Amino acid sequence: MPLNIVVADDHPVLLAGMEHLLQAAPGLAIAGLVRDSTELVDLLSRTPVDVAVCDFSMPNGRYGDGVTLLRFLQRRFPTLHLVVLTGMESPLVLRSIQRAGVSCIVSKSDPLEQLVPAVHAASRSQAFISAEIARLIAESGPQGDVQETEALSKRESEVLRMFAEGLSVMQIAERVGRSRKTISTQKIAAMRKLGLQRDAEIFEYALTHGLVQASQNARAGAGGDGSTD
Repeated sequence: MPLNIVVADDHPVLLAGMEHLLQAAPGLAIAGLVRDSTELVDLLSRTPVDVAVCDFSMPNGRYGDGVTLLRFLQRRFPTLHLVVLTGMESPLVLRSIQRAGVSCIVSKSDPLEQLVPAVHAASRSQAFISAEIARLIAESGPQGDVQETEALSKRESEVLRMFAEGLSVMQIAERVGRSRKTISTQKIAAMRKLGLQRDAEIFEYALTHGLVQASQNARAGAGGDGSTD
């Protein structure tokens, strides 16, 4: 019996490429192609699927994306095996995928052919980490994870979440009715508590803790320097 595979990705060209690759692989059958989490959950609810190949960042779906979606899928479909395809390069984010219970991760920088052994490994509940993912994790060293959200005050957590969503310090101040200086102080205090050095790391932290969706990447590629603006 072939393994039934569903592929979820919001990029049509990549989706077509994965369909062609997996259809040609012995022992695999495509059960469906979907573009967001809404379509994915709908298909999984009515079609037997062994392995889902899921893009980490898919906007617009009802069930979100990123770590939030992965955890939801595991609760809703406990027998489903997952392969995550991602362009994320943050070791913090990659480790969060592993902590969410996904042991098969393929980088979009690696040859697409690595999906085939990843799918087979997932179906056997084994681990598969593509070469680029392994390199990124290894080069980050044995660093510990940042502190948990509970280390923050309610207002500090609120400021980080809104900043990760793409709001500036001034916009956050206007939204919550506090001064720009107060918001800046709370942002800096939160970053210090969590060991974050750059603004881009705020998005990574928020993403790994389910505070924002992976597709909300306004700050992820900003390459911020930790400034308060």
